[in-house]
Parts: sequence; structure tokens; C-alpha cells
Amino acid sequence: MFENKQNTLTYVYGFSSVGRALVSKTRCREFESLNPCKKYNMTGIVKYVRESFEELKSHVSWPSFNEGLNLTVLVAVFSVIFSLIIWGLDSMFSRVIKEFFNLIS
Repeated sequence: MFENKQNTLTYVYGFSSVGRALVSKTRCREFESLNPCKKYNMTGIVKYVRESFEELKSHVSWPSFNEGLNLTVLVAVFSVIFSLIIWGLDSMFSRVIKEFFNLIS
């Protein structure tokens, strides 16, 4: 928003006109956005990785090898069954569409 003071235009920071986006489309170049870009430091990322590893190591209950193997086989079987069902439905719809276009041509 611009204000006119003694025939000079000055920009009033912190305000936007109605309907304007709050984010600059210049990605922190050339214009000052209402929500400036944040800088990330490596200490926060390292802290996040360290805390995540500690969480996985001490607070997660992992399944036994046999239980993991059984669950893997179960997921594989259902994936094959589900893919066969989708293949069958796709083939059926393909035939219906071919017959429809043969009918109208």
C-alpha cells in the first residue's frame, strides 16, 4: 500500500491490499515479502536425526523375524490378488468400451 506524503510515494510495510497473496512470488529476490523466507541451520537437522534415531532404538517395538516374514508374505499375497482383481476389471471395462464404440460407428 502506498501513501502520498508531500508529493512522494512511500511504501507502508506490513500491510497488503485486499485479495493480495501474503507470500512473495519472487522467492526472496527483488521484493520484500510479507512472510520472509526462513533460513535453516544444520544444528536443527542434526538434532532431529539424533532424536529420531533414539526414538527408533528405544521406543519402537520391532516384530520378531518370523512375525515379520509372515506379515511380508501376507502383504505379497494380497498384493497379487488385488492386482489380479484390478486387471480383470480393467479388461472388462476395456471390452465394454470397445463394444460401445463398435456399436456407435
